[in-house]
Amino acid sequence: MPMKGFDPRWKDLPDYILGITKEIWEDRGIATLHHYYGRDMIKRGSRGIVVGAQAVIDETNQSVAGAPDIQLLGEDVIWSGNEDDGFLSSHRVLEIFSELDDEGHPTGRRITERVIADCYCIADQITDEWLVYDHGASARQRGLTPARGGCGRDRGRGRARSRCAALHLQG
Repeated sequence: MPMKGFDPRWKDLPDYILGITKEIWEDRGIATLHHYYGRDMIKRGSRGIVVGAQAVIDETNQSVAGAPDIQLLGEDVIWSGNEDDGFLSSHRVLEIFSELDDEGHPTGRRITERVIADCYCIADQITDEWLVYDHGASARQRGLTPARGGCGRDRGRGRARSRCAALHLQG
């Protein structure tokens, strides 16, 4: 049974959350964020607060540019709420990407880290999102300590960029 206010293809909130995660990241449907994220949505993450769907789209495009093979695979979803008052969800995401050297060339190392995304959804849109990344895991996979490499190590495309700047402008 479709959820009131949501596209009828979504059978329930976990289907919606996992479906749009796949659509945005695996299928590279970044433009769909105009629909799925509220125009004035608020997103909080490791780099601060971003307001507005267009700002999230810009950051997502920068993330893909910083890691062209990045995959975000939606996993478990827990949720509460209803169609009239909105839903709260928390879902785990597995993020996988190839590490780049300081010139932007692949090093051959694949990095995997977990992300937790907490969202408020109503009427087929996310209007509030909190993101938490396990930057320590990616630092350890690059042979660094979390303090040295979590969000402060520079790397990427011709000039050094931090892990957060290259991949988590949206987070």
